[in-house]
Amino acid sequence: MPDTITLDAPKTSTAVTEFVPAYRFIEFVSVASHVGKSTLADFTKQLLAQFGIPIRFIRIESKAARSRQSGDVVHIDTENFAAAARLAGAEAAVLRPVFEIMEQAALDEARQVIVLDWGGGLSQLRAQIYAATQFDAQLSDLGMQGLSVVTTTALTDRMAQARELIELTQDIAPGLHIALALNRRNGAFGFVDGTEEKRVFRDLMKAAKGLPVIKVPAVAGESWQACQAAGLTMHEVINMEPAALRRRFGSENRCLVRAFQAHVAAFWMKAESEMLQVLAGTDADPTS
Repeated sequence: MPDTITLDAPKTSTAVTEFVPAYRFIEFVSVASHVGKSTLADFTKQLLAQFGIPIRFIRIESKAARSRQSGDVVHIDTENFAAAARLAGAEAAVLRPVFEIMEQAALDEARQVIVLDWGGGLSQLRAQIYAATQFDAQLSDLGMQGLSVVTTTALTDRMAQARELIELTQDIAPGLHIALALNRRNGAFGFVDGTEEKRVFRDLMKAAKGLPVIKVPAVAGESWQACQAAGLTMHEVINMEPAALRRRFGSENRCLVRAFQAHVAAFWMKAESEMLQVLAGTDADPTS
């Protein structure tokens, strides 16, 4: 019997054939790590690429955390901030590649979109840099609209941090649009009335009143982590022929490979419409 999986692999697809994002600068931020922020940034990069939109992808992370799936990524090492006191411009100088890419993108007739993935634990540095550079005003002068996607899971401390980050961003960069991403990897945000979790979530949604909310589905189990560890993108996992995908996993069990595809495809289908709506600049009801 041939070493293949007989079920057809799921495919990435969208009902939208053409799409023009409202934003030319999209950043993904959180106070802490492990909230799915980088996964959402990677997803957005691949989603926009489906429409032929040119992307400049920038990731700020530690050298030690750099993944195999680097691709066409501009890396800024968080270790560089430790030496920022000796640089002209201090912390802001570390983001020189971001500022230069902004100016290049503003002149690009192809209308490049910048996607910036901030590392966890950098929210205060981000605030200092944005305040010192008047970052939102610089974007406006370049004719670019910016979106800051604040990401959280259902853990109490993460929700409280997301509320603080929304309020901080509104204070230091009022020209940036903000969206809240609710990542369900640690639960579906369905809290019992009267609990501390419910109170913190209510405070978060009060801070997000009037902002678009992206409800991010969880990828079942650790399927995406296994795919990422193999150096695969979501597109590759979903669209690759099962036999070829199995070889990429080092002859992993055929049933598990099929489950990986199904889990990642289910995430894509659910997250796609949520993200497209927000990136189009469409308002959303945070209580819906």
